[in-house]
Amino acid sequence: MSTLKVYSTSVTGSREIKSQQSEVTRILDGKNIQYELVDISQDNALREEMRAKAGNPKAIPPQIVNGDHYCGDYELFVEAVEQNTLQEFLKLA
Repeated sequence: MSTLKVYSTSVTGSREIKSQQSEVTRILDGKNIQYELVDISQDNALREEMRAKAGNPKAIPPQIVNGDHYCGDYELFVEAVEQNTLQEFLKLA
């Protein structure tokens, strides 16, 4: 079983990023979905890893990855929650 990772940052001036990150973790916690929180502010290599997996050199947190499979960003996550396809989105189904 691969590990679900949520790339986030503990250092941001953006209220929007903070609220998106906390909404993603709140929903995952509420559904008892195990994940690892990866704080990209601790190491530039982690930021580059997140952007490489997202395939976007300007990607910003939160970004969600399951093993080697890129799941998506906040907007895609919320869309999956609304459409009740979160398991498929997270590559868990």
